[in-house]
Amino acid sequence: MFLYGIIRVTINYKKFGLNMINKKRSLFCISVVTLLITSVCFILFLNYNDIPLVKRSNAIYISSSEKEKVIEELQKGGVVLHWADYLLFKVIELPKEGWYNIQEDRKGRFYFFHTLYQQKASTMGIVIFAGDTVEEIFNRLSKDMSLEKEKLSQFYEKYSRFLEGEILANRYVVAQHADEEMTIRYLLDQSTIELNFFAKERFGSDYTKLQLHQALIIASIIHKESNKLSEMATIASVINNRLKKGMRLQMDGTLCYGKYSHTVVTPERIKNDTSYFNTYKHKGLPPYPICTVTMDALEAATFPKESNYLYFMLDRDGTHNFASDYDEHRQNIRDFKNNKSIKRDKKREVEEAKKAKETKKEEKKEEKIVPKAIKAVEKKEKKKIVEASKTINISDSNTSKEKNSTQKPIDEKLAIETLEENRTNFIKNIDKNDSYLSVF
Repeated sequence: MFLYGIIRVTINYKKFGLNMINKKRSLFCISVVTLLITSVCFILFLNYNDIPLVKRSNAIYISSSEKEKVIEELQKGGVVLHWADYLLFKVIELPKEGWYNIQEDRKGRFYFFHTLYQQKASTMGIVIFAGDTVEEIFNRLSKDMSLEKEKLSQFYEKYSRFLEGEILANRYVVAQHADEEMTIRYLLDQSTIELNFFAKERFGSDYTKLQLHQALIIASIIHKESNKLSEMATIASVINNRLKKGMRLQMDGTLCYGKYSHTVVTPERIKNDTSYFNTYKHKGLPPYPICTVTMDALEAATFPKESNYLYFMLDRDGTHNFASDYDEHRQNIRDFKNNKSIKRDKKREVEEAKKAKETKKEEKKEEKIVPKAIKAVEKKEKKKIVEASKTINISDSNTSKEKNSTQKPIDEKLAIETLEENRTNFIKNIDKNDSYLSVF
C-alpha cells in the first residue's frame, strides 16, 4: 500500500508538471497570437489611415445624425467610402444636422471621420423671392457666392423635376464655400421635402407628379397677378372657374415668363406672342410654372375660394375688383376711369390751392417789406434837408450879417411837402420796379 501511494504521488506530480508546462505554452501562444493580431490591425490601420479622401465638394449638408443619412449625404458630396468607414461609423460620434467642411486632414482618414462632427462650416443666408425665375436665382447666387452660372443651370437641369418653380420662395442657409452642385442639391432637397409633404396632405400618398406640377403652375400665375395673401384664394377661384367653363384665362401674368418676367405686358405683346404662355390665344394652363412660388400660393391653388367670379381688374390702391359676369366687369372698368378723372381733378385743386397759398404768402412778405422801404426813403430825404440847411448857415461872418438881414428863413412847410411828394412817388413806382429793395 505504501509503495502504491508513492507511485501515485509520483504520477500526480508528473501530471502537475505537465499541466504547468501546458499552461505556459498556452499563455505563450495566446501572447503570440495577440501580438500578431495587434500588428496586423496596426498595419491595417496605417494603410486605412493613408487612404486619400476622394471628394467633390468642400462642404456638404447633413440632414440627420442617423448613420444611413450621414452615409448618403457624404456620398452626395462625392466622398468615396471604404468598407472600414462603415465599421467606424458604428463606434464614433456622428455629426448632427447642418453644414460641414470636407477638407482632407494631414492626420489621416480616421481623424477626419472621428472629428467630422466638429468641422462646422461657415454659413450665409440667401433669400429666394416669390416671382423669381431660375435664371434670376442663378444670377444672384453666382454673384453672392462666386459660383459659375452655367454650372448652376446644368445641375438644376440634372436634379430637378420641373423647368421652373421647384425651388420654393424662402430663406435658406448655405455654406459659404459650397460648390454649384451642393448648393443646387440643397435648395432642391429642402424644397422637395416641403413639396412632397404638401402633396401627400393635399392629394394623398398616391399623388402624381402631374397634380403637383399643375398646382405649381396655378400658384405661379397667382404670384404674377397678386402678392396679397388675402386675394390669392379668390384669384385661384377665377382661374378654376374659367378652366371649368373652357374659357381662356386671358391673364397678363402668364405672359411674364422667362426673359419677360418683370416687363409690362402691352397690347403688342398680346398680339404678337405666339407661345402657349399667351392665354389670350390659347386655352388651358401654360406648359410649366412661370416662377418660384410660396406655400401660401400653393395652398390657394389647391383650395380656391368658392365663388362665381370670372373676371378681375387691378384698382388704383393695388387691390383687385372681382366680377361674376362681363357687364359687371365693364362697370368696374368705367368706375376705375371715373375715379381716375376724379382723382386727377382733386390733384389739380390741391395744386391750385397750394399756388394760391404761396401767392398770399408772398403778398404778406411784400406788405412787411414796403413800410420798411418807405421809412428808409423818408430818413434819406430828411438827411438831405438837414445837410442842405447846414450848408446854407455856413458863410463868412461879415457877409452873414448882411445876408441875414435880407435872407428868408428856410420854409419848413415846403420841405415837408417835398418829402410827402417823394414818398407818394415812391409808393406809385413800387409795382413797376423792385429796385426799392436795394435800400437795404
